[in-house]
Amino acid sequence: MSPRLLSAALLATAACASAVPRSPAPATASDAERATALGHEQRAGELERVLSALSVEEKPPDCPRVCELVDQICDLSQRICLISGRHAEDADLGARCAAAELRCRRSRDRIPPSCSCQPH
Repeated sequence: MSPRLLSAALLATAACASAVPRSPAPATASDAERATALGHEQRAGELERVLSALSVEEKPPDCPRVCELVDQICDLSQRICLISGRHAEDADLGARCAAAELRCRRSRDRIPPSCSCQPH
């Protein structure tokens, strides 16, 4: 192969390689998304404390209130995990999702047997 032909082939190969679309870099979580996840986490913690207070009362459980609290806690968990799912490379958001899922399961486990909450 002549040097000219070799140079042309290398140049064409290089041009094709640079024309191949690259996959976009994974989107990093914005400060707003992090703040939203943190806000959801804090709100779920508050709701969990209210649920705990209801659990220690001596009177029969307020089933509609218990169910509402559990639904809200689990909804916030899903929202946190949706944010985390958009940023799989973010270990902090992944940990927040795992903690939120655990909080939802714990809350569901605390529903008194006399209450029949339907998961949403």
